[in-house]
Amino acid sequence: MGRYGVFGSACDPITIGHLVTMEMVIDRRKLDGMILVPSSDKRRDKERQLTSNEHRLNMVKLAIADNDKIQVNTIEMDASGWETYTFETMQKLKKEYPKDELQFVMGADNLAQITSWHKGGELIENNKFIVMGREGFDMAEIIARDSFLVKNEHRFDCLSKGFSIETSSTLIRSRIRDGLSVRYLVPQLALDYALEHNIYSN
Repeated sequence: MGRYGVFGSACDPITIGHLVTMEMVIDRRKLDGMILVPSSDKRRDKERQLTSNEHRLNMVKLAIADNDKIQVNTIEMDASGWETYTFETMQKLKKEYPKDELQFVMGADNLAQITSWHKGGELIENNKFIVMGREGFDMAEIIARDSFLVKNEHRFDCLSKGFSIETSSTLIRSRIRDGLSVRYLVPQLALDYALEHNIYSN
């Protein structure tokens, strides 16, 4: 039986921040590895149309090629549009990894919203979470202000990063579009791929 984190993200593009966060969670919580689940381009709750599944998946594979602790899983990309929510994803992953313990990894910014997610109550009651601290979000305070979170507090393992490395994918996309450098913000092989295919140029 292994212990794995489940890290969901649009990865549009994958950033150094994503990689550092996953590496830190694996290390700090002595996990056997991380299951990286890129969001589907069919997902409807995104504020913008995501770059195609194909391009984002290629960038992710290039970025994690040298790290055998991180595996990419296309369970959301392969799903029908209405089955791409975290609740369904975790249900499917638990069937795919029946002997392993899975914990959903998220940022403190999402902790404040999780009860309003699709089937948020059921998601919380049926899973365990590792919550990564983010600047400006007091995890203990967020939980204390929500009675449902208080009732399920034992399901949330709140983890302070100890440093700040917030690299916004929105900022990265705009810098590439405007011809500015994003070196060291995006893994080099993924960045080379994005530039070669003009993914964020327009």
